[in-house]
Amino acid sequence: MTKEVKSLWGCIIVLFSCVLVLGCVLLFRLIDRSDVGTIRLPGGGSSVVASVGSDQITESQWVDELKKQYGSIVMEQMLNKRAVDQEAQALDVQVTSKEVEAEIRKQMAGYESMEAYYLAMQEQLGLTPEQIREDATYNLLLEKIAIRDISVTEEEISQYLKENRQEYHPVAYELSHIVVDTFKDAEQALKRLGEGISFGALAGQISTDPYTVEQEGKLGWVEDDDPFIDSNELAAAAAMEVGDYSRPIKVKDGYAIILLSGRRDVEPEDRMTIREQVSRDLALSKAPPLREIEKQLRDKYAAKWKSTHS
Repeated sequence: MTKEVKSLWGCIIVLFSCVLVLGCVLLFRLIDRSDVGTIRLPGGGSSVVASVGSDQITESQWVDELKKQYGSIVMEQMLNKRAVDQEAQALDVQVTSKEVEAEIRKQMAGYESMEAYYLAMQEQLGLTPEQIREDATYNLLLEKIAIRDISVTEEEISQYLKENRQEYHPVAYELSHIVVDTFKDAEQALKRLGEGISFGALAGQISTDPYTVEQEGKLGWVEDDDPFIDSNELAAAAAMEVGDYSRPIKVKDGYAIILLSGRRDVEPEDRMTIREQVSRDLALSKAPPLREIEKQLRDKYAAKWKSTHS
C-alpha cells in the first residue's frame, strides 16, 4: 500500500470502523433510517439471542447495551451524513461513481486483488463492498465541501512534487522471508542456506510466519512504503542486490532473513491524476479538520437528537 494510506478516508475507515463497526453492527442494522430517533426491533425485541446457564439475554437488552456504549457515536455519524448531504445539495456538490471507484482503487493498493481487498475489509472491519462505497462517497463529499473555497496554485503543486518525488515514484520489491524466534535460530538458518538448501524449502520448513510459510516464505511484490511489511525488512531490501539474501533482521515477531528476487520502479499514475491528487491533499492541509467541518454543518442545519441518551 502506498501514499494512499495517509489519506483521510483511510484514517476514517481504519480507525473509526475498528472501534465502531465491530462493536455495533447489529445496531446499524436495527436503526430505522427514516426516523433517527427510533429503534425498530424485530418481534418486539423479546427474542432470546444468548444465554448463560438459565440466565437469558433478549434482543432488546442487547440493543439497549449497544445504545449505551455506542449510541452517541452512531447517532453523531447519522446526523453528520444528513448535514453533509444537505450542504452538498445546497452547494450542488456531487461525487461521481468514477470518483468513488478511483478512491476505492487507492485503498486496494498493496492487495493482491480486488477480491483480497474486499475479503480483508470484511474479515478485519466487518465492511461489505456497499458499505465501503457508502463511506467513500461520504468522505469525498465532505472533503469537497471542506476545500470548496480553498485555492492551490500550480506553483505549490510543482514544489510539493519536487520535494516529495519518491512518494509519487515508489520502488517495489519482490520479497520472500524466513521468520524465526531468536537470533541464534536465524544464524542457523543462514548456515543451512550456505550449505545449499533453497530459500523456499527452508522457509517452508522453519518459518514461523503463518501467512507465508505455505507459500515458501513469499511476500510477493511490495512497495517501499508498504505499512504491512516490517520497516526493517524494507530498509534492508533497499540496500540489497537482486538474488541476495540478508543477514538476520530484527522484526516484531523475532528475526527475519529476506530474499530479494526482484526490484522495479512502480509505474506512476498519469501526470494529471497526480497533480489533481496533490492539489486535493494540499487543499485539505489548509482546510479546518474534517471533524470541525462536520460540527459546523450539524450546527448550521440544527441537528438535534430528540431521543434520550440512556
